Amino acid sequence: MTARLLVRSGETVSERPASELSELRDHQCWLDISDPEDEDFALVAHELGLHPLAVEDAKQVHERPKIDEYPDHYFVVFYAVDKEKTDVVHLHKLAAFFLRNVLVTVHHGDCRPRREVEKRWREGHIATVGLLLHGLLDHAVDEYFDVVDDFGDRVDALERLIVEDRSGRGLQDSLTKLFALKRDLLRLRKVVAPERDVLSVLSRGDLGFLPPEERVYFQDVYDHVLRVTDEIDTFRDLVSSVVDADLAAISNRLNEVMKVLTSLATILLVMTVVTGFFGQNFTTIIPYESIVLFWGSIAFMVVSGLLLAVYFRRKGWL
Repeated sequence: MTARLLVRSGETVSERPASELSELRDHQCWLDISDPEDEDFALVAHELGLHPLAVEDAKQVHERPKIDEYPDHYFVVFYAVDKEKTDVVHLHKLAAFFLRNVLVTVHHGDCRPRREVEKRWREGHIATVGLLLHGLLDHAVDEYFDVVDDFGDRVDALERLIVEDRSGRGLQDSLTKLFALKRDLLRLRKVVAPERDVLSVLSRGDLGFLPPEERVYFQDVYDHVLRVTDEIDTFRDLVSSVVDADLAAISNRLNEVMKVLTSLATILLVMTVVTGFFGQNFTTIIPYESIVLFWGSIAFMVVSGLLLAVYFRRKGWL
């Protein structure tokens, strides 16, 4: 566990022990806890009088994005996103206890928005914990755009692959990638959609200790989340269309194969009828010993096969 208490006093920011948090509540305080344990939650809850339900939700790894109101504080769950080179999108939960003059953030592992916001907090660009919370949420949402843009590039690449793949050999692979992309979009939307409600509460002024001049910043983040949601919905519809086009291409490819097989089967059917008729063991009607009849049947099969092949060729089936 790593707990870092950053206290702003005027223009300076100093790092103090986490155990002094309750004594420094008259200043702007930010306590950041990475990889917390039960003892850490117990200490913070005792220092700040946090509600047990909020503490329990902070311990959960897959908690839904939300904002809960308690008598003297608010509990916020938000998600930051990180994308690896393997096109795998990772979501990192960021839990925050928002009190008057105090912000406590809890996360597992490294949190990219925290690093940038801490730099601005130390440099004096962020003066209050309300703007500090805004900075964290704003950076988290800004990273969504990079991931969504990458989704658009992946959709375009797969669409070109389907159009340019004349042989149909890569259709199955592209279909697998399309379904994986659609799953990633749905997973991201399940996170982004409820975050709109979180930012709506922060921007409406439901929080009594958040002044109006700070609420306008959360309205800007709310607009960004709406844009992200709209882009995700657009790409989901586009992926669905590309999936339909992919399935249609597979179906057309199958139809072409069936045309060829049907044409060949029809040609062989005529030959089978001839050989089947002359292959009977009866000699009463047909003199099987006739050499003329033998070569005549061979000629009939060859000519009929050629005529059918020419006919199917002109129809575009061969």
